[in-house]
Amino acid sequence: MRISGHYIFSIIILAFYGERVCPIIESIGQFDWTIRLTVVFTTIFCIRPLFVKWIISKAHWQKQPQRQFFLEWFLFLVGASMLAWYNSYENYADIVSTGKVFLGCTTFGFFIACDMALERQKLITGNLELVDLSKYDAKVAFPITAKLTAIAVFSLIFMTSIMCLVFLKDLYWFIDLEQENYAEGSVTFMRELFFVGAVILAEMTNLILSFCRNLKQHFNNQNTSMEAVSKGDLNRHVMISSQDEFAVMGRYTNFMIEMLKERNRQLEKTRQEIIQRLGRAAEYRDNETGMHVVRMSHFSEALAKKANLSNEQCDLILQASPMHDVGKIGIPDNVLLKPGKLEGEEWTKMQTHVEVGASILSGSDSKLMQLAEEIARTHHEKYDGTGYPNGLKGEEISIEGRIVPICDVFDALTSVRPYKKAWTVEDAVELLKKEKGKHFDPDLVDKFVSILPEILEIRERYSESKTAA
Repeated sequence: MRISGHYIFSIIILAFYGERVCPIIESIGQFDWTIRLTVVFTTIFCIRPLFVKWIISKAHWQKQPQRQFFLEWFLFLVGASMLAWYNSYENYADIVSTGKVFLGCTTFGFFIACDMALERQKLITGNLELVDLSKYDAKVAFPITAKLTAIAVFSLIFMTSIMCLVFLKDLYWFIDLEQENYAEGSVTFMRELFFVGAVILAEMTNLILSFCRNLKQHFNNQNTSMEAVSKGDLNRHVMISSQDEFAVMGRYTNFMIEMLKERNRQLEKTRQEIIQRLGRAAEYRDNETGMHVVRMSHFSEALAKKANLSNEQCDLILQASPMHDVGKIGIPDNVLLKPGKLEGEEWTKMQTHVEVGASILSGSDSKLMQLAEEIARTHHEKYDGTGYPNGLKGEEISIEGRIVPICDVFDALTSVRPYKKAWTVEDAVELLKKEKGKHFDPDLVDKFVSILPEILEIRERYSESKTAA
């Protein structure tokens, strides 16, 4: 756990720091001083999760990094105050020694608070529930320049203050030092300055690495989202965990993605409407309402799902099946609207609607139009090979070309037409069963019958009376 490492490192470094900058701690002894540090910061570490739960976890995600920063720094300030008070009360330390202890703990608290705030941002970025798509403003609440300036200024202040304390302590020490010991004293002095400088440099390096990690995470999210969008996936968004310029960039990227989704929805809606109207245009020539294509397309989707086709394929069948009889547009009225049985050339002419429909729908790169062409070409093929136009048999007929005829015939039989009354559901189902292995795929007929309650619910939802109302 990252925070555990911070606390352990702080105790170790403060144990050495105190002895080097504070004479009163030298008189206490490093072991006793380390025990005091361990007790104080272990106590704070143990109660810290409660404050995190109450103050940070329940806050809005935008406020969590700031609260994390102030909480961590506040806890170290509390620990610094306890140590300073204890030294002053127990060991009668002067104000300078007390200030040195307080400043050292405060400095560590600042660096740890910055690092844990960056860690909180990282955790927020990994939470998919925190994407806020409702805000697209360009307001920058806390610019990156302000963050970096604040860190640099405070770091310099702390580093300069501690260096001055070390320098003053050693200056007084040099005054009392014998001349022959100046060389050894200089080495000691340089070693102490190097120690303090190395610790602050290590903390600043850790902060820079954490900041760069978050930047890398943001750019990876941004690039991943844009790559997904370029491939047609509009469900990916940039995670936002800050209130700086990168957050603005992420918000506008998400706004762009949402706009693309909305345009796609509008295009898809328009495409589906055109497809349905094209299918209904053909049906209106021999059907009073044209709702037949709506019902049979939903029947086809339900049967496709029962046949365990993919969601994408089921959706394509739903959208493509209304165009199965679009070729009827090319059939003369005296043939298409004849109330009696078609004979001779009339029947031959009627059969051409398959090729006419396939010709109308051919030549497209769209999966939808390609499937629509396939359905238009095969929906009059029969399972036993006696259908038209190519006499395909069994699984030579595509699965879509076997699904749609079952749904088409069922709805045609149970609907009123100018030349016939509607069959009962029972009679229509009986015909489907009778034609198993002949006209229809036996397995698909069984599946259709098994979902009959769903079929009847769809039939009721898109009934002529409901549509008229």
